[in-house]
Amino acid sequence: MIAILKKNLKLGSRRSQKVKNNIAFSLVLQGINILVSFLLIPICISYVSTSQYGLWLTLSSIISWFSLMDIGLGSGLKNKLTIALANNDIKLAKSYISTTYFVLGLGAIIMSIICLFIYDKFNWSSLLNQDSGINPLLSTTVLIIFLFFFLRLVVQLINTILIAHIIPAGANFLNTVSSILVLLIIFVLTKTTKGNLLILSLVISSVSVIVYIVASIILFKTRFKYISPSFKSIDLQYIKPLMNLGFGFFFIQISTIVLFQSNNFIIIKLFTNEDVVVYNVAYKLFSIITILFNIIIQPFWTAFTDAWEKKEVSWIQTVIKKLYRVWIGIFTLGIIILIFSPWIYSIWMGDSVSVPFLLSVFICLYFGAFTYGGIFNMFINGIGKLRIQMISLAISMFLYIPIVLFLVKIVGLGVYAIPIGLLISNFYSLFLSRIQYNKLILGKAVGIWNK
Repeated sequence: MIAILKKNLKLGSRRSQKVKNNIAFSLVLQGINILVSFLLIPICISYVSTSQYGLWLTLSSIISWFSLMDIGLGSGLKNKLTIALANNDIKLAKSYISTTYFVLGLGAIIMSIICLFIYDKFNWSSLLNQDSGINPLLSTTVLIIFLFFFLRLVVQLINTILIAHIIPAGANFLNTVSSILVLLIIFVLTKTTKGNLLILSLVISSVSVIVYIVASIILFKTRFKYISPSFKSIDLQYIKPLMNLGFGFFFIQISTIVLFQSNNFIIIKLFTNEDVVVYNVAYKLFSIITILFNIIIQPFWTAFTDAWEKKEVSWIQTVIKKLYRVWIGIFTLGIIILIFSPWIYSIWMGDSVSVPFLLSVFICLYFGAFTYGGIFNMFINGIGKLRIQMISLAISMFLYIPIVLFLVKIVGLGVYAIPIGLLISNFYSLFLSRIQYNKLILGKAVGIWNK
């Protein structure tokens, strides 16, 4: 795999060299991240239980729906900041950063206050198909997750700033540090305390927030001092350009939440807590496909923005061809993982979780289709031509849940309906993303294809 990456990403420009260095560093970091995330699942299960861990997964996915509060500002900042830096407009870059922090910070404060007043007004046990006696625990757990989630939306902007500088390995480093700390803390808890869903939620929710805050303080006092946010650099006139571009990403976020973050909720309502864990174990294993692919492709979002701004079309075409060959190599690795998956599950989870092979097949195919579209989506997102993607995802969003319910209630496919529904709904990645890329790169995109 490393040989394939070296061969296919042997690029010559300064931008290319920066991308390649970040990919190499990210590979190491994500290798550690994958190992940590795999170890974390059995440790969490041993700390609480399979049922309570399934409940945690569902709660965290429901609360992630509130990432919509970002209203696309993070992604809008990524593109606008990259363009400002490409043009060496430091004042504009500083204003974009300061304004985004201000808007998201204000939103986080308002949402936190609302949450403090209403968190215990919901019957969470009924919503999640649990015994009524667990409702007080669920209410407090939800409050903790919500408060740290809103804070994280603000402090994780440091990742966006790193990526805009084509340093995604820096963002991966912060994620890796957070994951390792969570693993170590929960491991210690398994040896010293009785399992507690509330404590598990507190640890997982708070550690990354603390890491982002510390990293932000250090970076804004050193490497990014020249663009550190300040009250005097807040300029509300920049909310509109950030949100104009950010709205497209905001809509894509809505679609992503419906298509991905609703799965645990659907499973826990239609099946059991344990089925949530079974699905997530298989999903975690084959997410290796998208994790590896994202390591390669992540630096290219802002690199494509920079190249498109400078009209370096031939560089973009060369990179896309190389990324296609990388995708073939990574998906082949996914097939190998599928073949050995029964053995991997046995070593990894022991007897605590049993994953049907057919579920692994469908999830593997889904990740293959999703990453294929990612080759072209990264370029399309980088230059902000989002209209056709928004329309396609809107259709997918409204089709997905009815398709899943049909496959469960009428066809009787059980939990297999989730990845099959994702595959059916993923027509943009499979077909339209490549068509739009070709139109854009050849200068033939008109109408919605160029918006």
